[in-house]
Amino acid sequence: MRFKFRLQRILELREQHEQAQARQLASAQEVADHATQAQDALATLRANSHAQMHATTRAAPRVGHLHQLGTVLASLDERLMVAGDICREADAGVDRAKAMLEEAARDRRVLDRLKERHTDAWRTDEATKDRVHMDEVALTQFARKQEEKNNRAADSAG
Repeated sequence: MRFKFRLQRILELREQHEQAQARQLASAQEVADHATQAQDALATLRANSHAQMHATTRAAPRVGHLHQLGTVLASLDERLMVAGDICREADAGVDRAKAMLEEAARDRRVLDRLKERHTDAWRTDEATKDRVHMDEVALTQFARKQEEKNNRAADSAG
């Protein structure tokens, strides 16, 4: 006889849910990585623009050019702030996805442990049934041999 876990379908659904949470975590991590890369690219662009502005100020710049560089730097500063906010939101999304994955894994592990306990109990029960059956077979054989021995003894005496 084969063991059948009554909650197997629920366990399978929890495993699927855990896998979906893992995919969501991977997706959230990818979004966070892209946001960080974009922020890093903006920071590099701002640093280059800032260096260009300092180089321009040493070479007798025109006022319009300095004003334009100042506007570009201000715009880059704003974009960096927005990129920082996006990175923080993406990191928060990663944290939420991790928490959801941990919860899904915990829920699945609960059912896994329950299945293990039921399997162990089933094995113990099956082993007990086998022992009882073997004991009955042994008793039957013993009783038959005793009866044959008694019959031979009665035939010998009679």
